[in-house]
Amino acid sequence: MICRNISKDIVSELKSMPKGWSFYVLKSSSEYLYAGIGKNVGRKLYAYWLSSKEDRLLAELFEQAQTLEYCQMPDGLSALIMLKSFCMEHHPSFQHRIYPWEGYVYLALDSHRFPFVSIQQFSNDEWEYIGPFRSRFFLVDLMDSLSRIVKLPYCETGTFPCDKFERGICRGWCLALSTIRETELEHDLDKLDALLKETYMHPQNGILELVQKERDAYFDNLEFARADLLDDEITLLSDYRDWLNFLYVAKDITLEEEELSIQRGQLASATVNGKTYDFPIDKSEYRENEKLAIPLSITDEMKIIYDYIKERANA
Repeated sequence: MICRNISKDIVSELKSMPKGWSFYVLKSSSEYLYAGIGKNVGRKLYAYWLSSKEDRLLAELFEQAQTLEYCQMPDGLSALIMLKSFCMEHHPSFQHRIYPWEGYVYLALDSHRFPFVSIQQFSNDEWEYIGPFRSRFFLVDLMDSLSRIVKLPYCETGTFPCDKFERGICRGWCLALSTIRETELEHDLDKLDALLKETYMHPQNGILELVQKERDAYFDNLEFARADLLDDEITLLSDYRDWLNFLYVAKDITLEEEELSIQRGQLASATVNGKTYDFPIDKSEYRENEKLAIPLSITDEMKIIYDYIKERANA
């Protein structure tokens, strides 16, 4: 483990930390305070340090921390095993008070309830939930993009109908909520339900390929500025597809080896330096509307395990 004293010039110290998977722990003069892992630990701790100016708990953490210990790890799974076994041995005092997933959010769909597509912090209502996602801004950009491509609802106001319908950039699905002709209402909203699920819940819905084709056509016609405008959209749609593929299989990942056990997409046990650790796993029962939703607290762990299994399969 590399050990550094935490000085007033913490920003330059964090920026000089190596990139790649690492395990780290903040320590006071007498105890371990908080342990974590990441691909870019310096950036993660710098974000915590910035947040500590307004977050009382993080401010307390950095006030008590005197040293930062860290070591680089070969991959995400090794870092995860190191983190969970370390916490089981040492019980850092801030470990269960700080939630790295606090800003994670779900995408929620409901074709019969305004605003049809929304961002929510929890999955305890009756919407169709997808996620969580690590960035609210990512979902905002995604909803905006898909609303323009497929003309699905992206309601930015609390009232309807809004000016998007007047400008022809929305099909006015909200109008069906106020109609008195129930047969027409049912037909319209059933069509919306099918479109929402096809667009947001099916990784291979063809939308990404459609945008890529449009981008290539602009490029072939030497319209490079227009082609460049679609590059960010392609990256956005590609990242969403990758995350959706993860959500489809995350709960079902199982692996049993001599020194490693993975159950329900979580680390169940591991042997470290000859000692075997058994870790508690979340055994929550999922509702029908949570097929593509997993708990906030184990999202990062499940993604690390998914990436490890995927990389090993491709090796």
